[in-house]
Amino acid sequence: MENASAAENFIERMGLIAQVDGTPRIAGRLLGPLIVEGRPFTLDEMAERLQISKASASTNARLLRTSGIIRLVAHAGDRHDYYEVGSDPYRRMMATVGGRLAQIGAEVLEAEASFAETEADAKRRIRQLGDFYLRMAERLKDWSEHLEADAGNPN
Repeated sequence: MENASAAENFIERMGLIAQVDGTPRIAGRLLGPLIVEGRPFTLDEMAERLQISKASASTNARLLRTSGIIRLVAHAGDRHDYYEVGSDPYRRMMATVGGRLAQIGAEVLEAEASFAETEADAKRRIRQLGDFYLRMAERLKDWSEHLEADAGNPN
């Protein structure tokens, strides 16, 4: 790869982004080379590239595969499993983030319910926060559905 330091920097950033988003750092790092190089990787290649154990590569690949962000592909005549970026991975990421935002909103509203009616101002502010999270989740859901509809419409 021509600019290896830029690629390695991107891979590390993907790990940090995943970590901030509540996903294992290794899962983000594993996605990095798949995006940068645009080719399938075996678990052995991913483990070597990222200097992690094959078990860790497998666990995190399974996590990304379950969410549809990456997929398993076969190569003719090769008995190894290969992984590549899945179809429509960014919409799938959006659904995951939206689900997390909805969960946060619900938890905030649950906390709001525990405040006494005498704390009306605090309840109002907490309810506004919960509603904010729920609205963000709903917007992501709407956007995801819009992208899905656009993908099915060739015009």
